[in-house]
Amino acid sequence: MGYGLRRLVKQRPPVSGPGRIVVLKPCCLGDVILATPTIAALARRFPQADIDVVVGSWSRAVLENNPHVRQVIDAGPVGQGGYGPRAVWRLARQLKGNRYELAVTLDRSPLVGLVPRLAGIPCRVGLDSMGRGFAHTLRAPVPLQPCHEAEIYLSCAVALGVADAASFRAEFFPAPADRAALPSFEAPLVILHPGGGVNPGMRMLNKRWPPARFAALADRFAGRGLAVALGGAAGDALLCEQIAAQTTKTRPAILAGQLSLGQFGALCQRAALFVGGDTGAMHLAVAVGCKTVAIFGPTDPRRYGPFAPPEQARVVWQPVSVPAGGVGQGPTPRFSWQNTALVEEVWQVCQALL
Repeated sequence: MGYGLRRLVKQRPPVSGPGRIVVLKPCCLGDVILATPTIAALARRFPQADIDVVVGSWSRAVLENNPHVRQVIDAGPVGQGGYGPRAVWRLARQLKGNRYELAVTLDRSPLVGLVPRLAGIPCRVGLDSMGRGFAHTLRAPVPLQPCHEAEIYLSCAVALGVADAASFRAEFFPAPADRAALPSFEAPLVILHPGGGVNPGMRMLNKRWPPARFAALADRFAGRGLAVALGGAAGDALLCEQIAAQTTKTRPAILAGQLSLGQFGALCQRAALFVGGDTGAMHLAVAVGCKTVAIFGPTDPRRYGPFAPPEQARVVWQPVSVPAGGVGQGPTPRFSWQNTALVEEVWQVCQALL
């Protein structure tokens, strides 16, 4: 159906100097962080433009202190799982009043792609995955082979004339007040993040590394004289308590639910190392420059891994058969942590970064 509808929208060259740009990236924390390289690239390509970004309420804090963004607009239910034409039309009407000249849609959903078309935005650049980008006036193809999400988003910037797209990295900007409100630690800090796997569109708890292994890793860091903190959302507090109860050489500080997103980012800036799974928190740590070890299981780091050079971030992953199109096609069948990402393997990678 999408390929047939493509003929109804005429392709045209990008605008040369838009004054107002809107970027659409609803949904998840990690996805929005991985969109920040594209936002920075657009800001450099069009320095005279005001850039607004449409995100879900779940992840708007990622951009609230971003110097490239003029305004963060709430997407409402659009892109958050169950939503329909009425929500799409309501968001389009909201955007129409802002008189944007260029829309950049960093989402594969055809309904999200329709929003700028219904809003009457004349130049619409966006991802074209399997013909679903039919509403865009300039389409950036999505490769079939595994490719990092941040690079896929950056292909929209390339289509708009950004020549050095590969030079942009994820960004997060804690406010000065976030840095001033942090707990203090006497020793260099390692942050362990055992949660994740939950967002508005998906629940995938088997992405979480086993709690007993986090406890064993915490003891190894304590043996090297490092302070250990367990981070996460408020819903991760019980999980963190369970991990702390299994440690024998340290009592980790439990910060789950105690810090805002900005404060957590500021703490990662101070930390010696972050260790966690395929989560938005991992991407946040990378975005503030923290050295990071990302533990992957049933998802593909070639698509969702830390968007950083190897001297800053490493991945521990035993390749498994994953859905060809990524997590959007469903969970990895019959995945088990039993023989993958063992404590010793993760510890060796941590030592290499430390």
